[in-house]
Amino acid sequence: MPKSKYFRVVVEGATCDGRDVTRQQIQEMAESYSPQLYGARCNLEHLKSLSPDSTFRMYGDVEAAKAEEIADGPLKGKLALYALIDATDEMVELNKKRQKVYSSVEINPSFADTGKAYLMGLAFTDSPASLGTEMLQFCANSPVNPLATRKSNPACLFSEAMETVIEFEADAPAAEAGNKFFSTIKTLLTKGQRQFSAEASEIRDAVELVAKSQADTLDKIESFSQQQRKFADSTELSKVRDDLAALTAKLEKQDGNFNQRPTAPGGNGIDHANLADC
Repeated sequence: MPKSKYFRVVVEGATCDGRDVTRQQIQEMAESYSPQLYGARCNLEHLKSLSPDSTFRMYGDVEAAKAEEIADGPLKGKLALYALIDATDEMVELNKKRQKVYSSVEINPSFADTGKAYLMGLAFTDSPASLGTEMLQFCANSPVNPLATRKSNPACLFSEAMETVIEFEADAPAAEAGNKFFSTIKTLLTKGQRQFSAEASEIRDAVELVAKSQADTLDKIESFSQQQRKFADSTELSKVRDDLAALTAKLEKQDGNFNQRPTAPGGNGIDHANLADC
């Protein structure tokens, strides 16, 4: 839900049910307020319907509160309570249309869990008279308080309604949000494309390297084949073939019954027994 900036909701001294909102109470509300302890809700006219579809349903939550002295103007020097709300879209629309521009807080002077003043709720109204000084004084003096049924606790009091200017934290325009989304997706896709391109480039380089290597190999094989064909057609090879054929034919004409020559006995007619032993 849209969150507001801090805006002033009550100032010390404002009359409420015949009682004053004191400086101490404002300080205590600022110090003790915690949504985890008790969350003050935003409503219209201090009316709290049980139906979520009612006009008087809740319009947001008080997220934080702080106390600051007013620096200038007729209320200079007075302590004021400022609230930060987490508003519903309906509350934002009302604010844009300048509806319910007066605020009034519900204060418990002595909250059970802290014993200090506590912020119980924040109401918005169109008519300051409905929660203004005269109305609250009338309630204080009347035997039957017409606002009593709107209180979360009989001891609670309502502050005088005061004009409120609520500024909400600026949300990114739809077009800007769309552009941001588109930019994010584009960045992711571009990053992926760059990564894919880098990987594809590496693959292409590897394929080119393999292709070049294979081309060199094929060139060498082709060169060897050409040399082989050239050698096969050379005159030297033809002469070798012719010489081999002639030798083969000559060998085929040799006697097939070839025997080894007998051993030579030495000189003819020599008496080996009478040879001198020198």
